[in-house]
This record gives sequence, C-alpha cells and structure tokens, in this order.
Amino acid sequence: METVSLRGKKILVVGGNGFVGRHVVHGFLAQGCDVQILDITPPPKEFEHLVSFVGDVSDISMLAAATHSADTVVFLANSSLPGSANTDLAGEVRAHVERSVKAAEICAAQSVRRFLFASSGGTVYGYSSEQSLTEMDLTQPKNAYGVSKLTIENYLRLIAANTQMQTVCLRISNPYGEGQRAVRGQGFIAAAMQHAVAGTQMALWGDGSVERDFIHISDVANAFLAAATVEDAPLVVNIGSAEARSLRDVVQSIEQILECNIDVAYEPGRTIDVKRNVLDISLAAQKLDWRPSISFDQGLIQTANWWIKAAR
Repeated sequence: METVSLRGKKILVVGGNGFVGRHVVHGFLAQGCDVQILDITPPPKEFEHLVSFVGDVSDISMLAAATHSADTVVFLANSSLPGSANTDLAGEVRAHVERSVKAAEICAAQSVRRFLFASSGGTVYGYSSEQSLTEMDLTQPKNAYGVSKLTIENYLRLIAANTQMQTVCLRISNPYGEGQRAVRGQGFIAAAMQHAVAGTQMALWGDGSVERDFIHISDVANAFLAAATVEDAPLVVNIGSAEARSLRDVVQSIEQILECNIDVAYEPGRTIDVKRNVLDISLAAQKLDWRPSISFDQGLIQTANWWIKAAR
C-alpha cells in the first residue's frame, strides 16, 4: 500500500476547534505536520500556538489565504443538524451544500493535494438493514442533512474528476468520546453522560431499541490521518465500529460504569430515525489499512472519566 509522508506538510483543519476537529488536529500534530485551523470560534488555549483563521468558511478571501500552500484540507465545518435541517430546505442548501462545494472549489484552485470531507454514515443511507451497510449500497436519506451530505459527496466526485485535487468522503457513524458536549441535539453518549453526572432527566426518542454504530473519536481521528496518507484512497469510505448497540443498552452500560441510574423519559419515535444503522468497514481496512482500535467498553470508560473530571 503506497503512502505519502505528511511530516512538515501544511494541514488545514476547517472546524478544528470543535469536538472532532480538536482530536484531528492533535492527530496530525503528532505526525509532525504544520497544522493550521480555520474556525468560526477563537482557538482554545491548547491551540493558541497554532496559526488560526477566525471567521466563517463562506469568507472566500480568508479561505483562500488559509488554503494557500496547504497539502491537505480536512473539512469538518457544519452548520446543519439532522433533526432540524428539514425545516428550511432552501436554507439548508445555501448554508450546507453551497458553502462546502465552494470551499472545495477554492481548495482545488489553490492546488491542494487532498480534500477530506466529513460525511455521515448515520444519515446518507436512510433505511434500516439487518446487514452492515457498504459503500455500494443504496442511499436514500430520510432527512435534509443526509441529502446535503450525499449531494456534497457527488459534487466532490465531480471536482476530483475534473481537477488535480483528490477528494475523500469519510462516512462517519456516531462518534463519541472525551470532549464531546451534548449540544445542538447531537451526541447520544455525551447526552447520557451529562444527565448521569447532573442527575437530570434525559429524553429518549422511541423505546430505546434502535441500534447504532458508535465509534470512539480517537479512531475517527486516525481514519482522517489514514485518508491523508494513503496514496490510493477511495472516494467514499465508511468509518465506524461495525458493531450494533441499542440505545437502551448504551444507557445501561453508562449506568454501570458511573454506578448510577439515569432518569429516562421515553418520547414518541421520530420519522427520521431508522431502526438499525451499522456500517461495513471492510473497504477502510482494505484501502486505508484502518481499523478501530478502541473497544466500546474502553472508550466508554475513558469518556466517563472525562465527564467525572469535567463535573468537578
């Protein structure tokens, strides 16, 4: 498997101050990369020594300056949410699709070697399957968020075919781990941890039987590293654990680790939620030489320890 060395190369992480972004930044720094950040928020203390561009990704002149001489751009910027994207479809296209595609076009014009896009393995497929979903399976998203991700994937495929820039879309399942806060209605494990340590009631859509594929954030960061390093990376690749866990089982596991009971209020199920979503990750193993290294139990313990410290 042919690889390229990233040591000393400029890596721009768009959305680098967020939950996923911070772990991705640390991963590239550990490889000796010149990591820079573009984010709408100022950098946290841990990144004050890095070159940072503060502003919206729609600022074309700033994005052009940030991507100048960059080898790889990791695009994590996202102003959309699965649960609310359907409320304004035209706005969703403008805020999510147009900005992402324009950013990729600017990167191609700046001779960026590779553009890594955070897609969504949890929403682009859009249906329940007893089998693990492969990249070749049908995609029929049930919400605008998934439609946007899939649309961006297709535009990136066109850009890769018509420019010298390589694009890789990582369809990430459900990332969790240290540093994730239960904000904007995302992060089931983070929400459960937060309610557990605070002793507050947690709303759960449905009866808790839906099954999801949870992947620890350190494994997600390693997937981006692999996608930047492997020369012949696929255009689209699933990144997950390949293991199904019901939400009810996840709550019980958290209760056992934290030795507490979580007050769960079961709400009516949502139409946007599929019964089972688990990803087949054999392509990632074959093409990226990537496999998850953190077991669910280990990742949950690490996450719980972070929440215990954060609550003090």
